[in-house]
Order: sequence, then structure tokens, then C-alpha cells
Amino acid sequence: MIRFLLNSTPIVLDITRADVTVLQWLREHQLKTGTKEGCGSGDCGACTVVLASLQEDGGKVQLEYESINSCITFVGALHGKQLITVEDLERNAQLHPVQQAMVDEHGSQCGFCTPGFIMSMFALYHHQDAHTLWEDTHALEQKIERYLGGNLCRCTGYAPIKRAAIKAMQNHAGDHFDTVSQSTIEALQEIQRQVPMHPRFMHPMSAAELGGMRIQYPDARLLAGGTDLSLEVTQQLKDIGSIIYVKQVPELLSINTNDTHIQFGAAVSLTRCMQNLIVAYPNTENMMLRFGSEQVRNQGTIGGNIVNASPVGDLPPLLLALNAQLELQCGDQVRTVPINDFYLGYKQTAMRGDEFLRSVRVPLPAANTQVFAYKISKRIDDDISAVLGVFRLQLEDNTLVDASVAFGGMAATPARALALEKVLCGQIFNESLVAKGIAALASDFAPISDARASAHYRQNVAANLLKRCWLQLSKADACLQVGDYVGG
Repeated sequence: MIRFLLNSTPIVLDITRADVTVLQWLREHQLKTGTKEGCGSGDCGACTVVLASLQEDGGKVQLEYESINSCITFVGALHGKQLITVEDLERNAQLHPVQQAMVDEHGSQCGFCTPGFIMSMFALYHHQDAHTLWEDTHALEQKIERYLGGNLCRCTGYAPIKRAAIKAMQNHAGDHFDTVSQSTIEALQEIQRQVPMHPRFMHPMSAAELGGMRIQYPDARLLAGGTDLSLEVTQQLKDIGSIIYVKQVPELLSINTNDTHIQFGAAVSLTRCMQNLIVAYPNTENMMLRFGSEQVRNQGTIGGNIVNASPVGDLPPLLLALNAQLELQCGDQVRTVPINDFYLGYKQTAMRGDEFLRSVRVPLPAANTQVFAYKISKRIDDDISAVLGVFRLQLEDNTLVDASVAFGGMAATPARALALEKVLCGQIFNESLVAKGIAALASDFAPISDARASAHYRQNVAANLLKRCWLQLSKADACLQVGDYVGG
């Protein structure tokens, strides 16, 4: 049985299939058609819903609201959560403040995208700092763009929608969900005391149990966020017979920091990963914020992006440059593999079929170390990389004591630029060294041409990213991207 709340209604599901999406269940089984079916791949945001889950902060249990794409979320992942759809916001014939603001600011035209925008705004309305966001107009606009970045509108235009979001936040007040939050918490706590049971959607509750299931059910697919696996169902029309869902495993959800490293459980969401990673490596924030949309980052996981082994995955180049370590578990046995030894070929890794990724250990920066991460894609937001370059540089008096450089999109796997590193290490970082580095970079990779970029373009971009890194370090006031020229 899968148990959750649909708004305030307890739901007990005993469906036979493991790969039913939340969108499909809402529209076909509940006849809740306010949630729209658009792209089926998590790109357009028309299917956005909000999940509320229990979070403990300083000993106090509270609700955390996150927007997700229901088209790429399997219904089995709802256990122990509250599912909120656009139909749930109105109360006693009174529109929710975000709905009323959208009406007042004429933010809807054809209306197809509107429910998704409303739900993304609702998630922002319940952000933990929502009541203070209006105090800083610039910060509020940035937050709005972040939360609405995964929602596409084809006819209204974004200006009235942004005005509606600003109006709702500037007039922020408690709503019905705040009023009943304690009863919602108690209902979810009661559900979580009941172990989920489903013959094809299995919920291990510990790393040991997951290790046993991985061996016992070798054909079952491991599921964390599902932002990639679900596309096999929605885009390729495949059937997934059985699923082992890992987001109930505490060991895979933990984040621990000590004097030398941050250790992320493999099922930590990209949102939580970013919140912790940018404290140690601030220059990675822009890249992380371009990692899909808010909805995708809320569901996608650090482990999923690693084991997917895509040559254009966004996290692997960063982790390669940082010399991260991976913990792989088989049964109750755990082994450590440097991520630099993990990728063996296109979509091939050192992880055996009976193993799973347990955690990722990211070293903290040494003294005088800076990390720069640059993502190049056709669209600024919510797009797949053509090239992604990461530079970890340790400088003393402008001399490169150590350098690690990694790229995505330049080979069959994410990979280190070893020839470039050899040229850089021990040298003064100046324009002359950049020219030598560009020459060395040409021997590191032989990229291919595909729909995202030509081989020639990729090689030139990789060289230009090295130059950009040097400019960013040596000329702090340099305009290095189009956005820097706005208003100049």
C-alpha cells in the first residue's frame, strides 16, 4: 500500500503497476484535470504540483513545500507526503492570494500554463523566508525568476506573471494551509509510522535493506528523483516492471560536514546539494542554478546525476575537478572509488550490477583555492550542456601550485583535461600560459558533433573557457557574459 494525503484526504493506493505517474493518476483516476499535460519530460512546467513533507529543524517538525513536475514523478514516491494541486488552493469560494494576484495582474491568456505557474508561485508563497522576501525587491525578483524558471508561457508573456508573483509576495499573509499545518503534520506522522508495502514499488527503509533488495531483485530499477528514469515511460513508452525507491533510506539522505569534506548521501536532492555546496564553493552557484529548473532540482539527486553517466551531466565535471570519492555498497559491504576512476566509457561505470551508490565525499577547498564552473548551452536556463568546464586552481603569488580541470560534453564521458593540467601546474597564470594551455587542450579531447554543438564549436568554447577563467581571476571588472552588459 502507498499512503499519502491528497490535500487533506488520506489516500491508500494498491495499484498494480510501478510506473504510473502522478500526472496520469491525477487526470485519469481522480479526474483532476487542472494539472495539465504538456511536454511529458519536465521541461514546460504545465504539470507542476506541490509536495509538502515533514522536516525537522532544531527539534521542531515543520512542513517543507516543494514544486515538482508530476509528469515525471511516479505515484509510489508520494508515500508519507501531502500532494497539493491547483484545485486545492481555493477555500470557501475565495481564491488563494497567488490566484487572486494572477487575476488582478492579467497573468493568464489561454490559461493552459496558468495552473503550473500558480503552483510554482504557491511553493514560493510557502518558502521558509516568504514573509521577509518582499523587503529586498532585487532579491525577491531573483527568487521569483528561480521559482518560475521551469514554467513556460506561450501567449501571455512573463511580465504580468512576474507582477502577479511580486504582488502576492508583497502582500504575503497566512493562508488555509498554515491554519491546518499542525493537523497535516500529525496526519503525515501517522502515515510514516506505517511501512509502505507494494509488490512492484519497493521502499527499503535502510541501507542494509536496500543492499539486500539490490541482490534479491537484480532486474528492479533503482529510483531516486526519477527525472531521467521516468522519461523511459513518458517519452519511450517503455514499461518498468519493478522499482526500488531509495528516497526513504536515511543513510542516502544525510549530509555530514567535517574539517576535510562534505559527505552527501546519494539520494540528496540537487536543491539541498546546492545549498550546502555553494557554502564551500561559492562560484559554483550560477552553474547549479542552471541545473534544470526548480522542479527538477527538487526531485533530481546528486547520485542519479553521477550514475546516469551522461557525457553532458552537469555534476560529474565538478566532482572530477574536486577529486570526489564515491562510496559503493553491495549487500553490507562498502567500497570507495575515486570518481576519476568511475567512468569507463560511454554510459559505462565501475559500479557492478549488484551495487548502488551510497554517498559522495567532496573535499573542502585547500588554502588559496578557487573553483570556477561554466555551463554553455543553447538556452541560459533549463537546458542540457553543450560544454561544461570546471577549473579548480590553487594559487600562491599568482603561481598555480595545483590545478584540476574537467569538462563535460567533450568526450564519451565527463573527463579531466590532463595535458592542460600538466601545462598549468607550477607556472605563473598569465596570458602566455593561457595560450600554451589552449594548445595543450587540443590534445586532451576529440569532441563529436551532435544536435547541441559541432566538434569545432566545442573545442573553441573549451579554449575560451580557460581564457575566461584567467580573465575572471586577473580582471575583476571584466564583462564576461551578455548579462554583464545590461544597463552599461
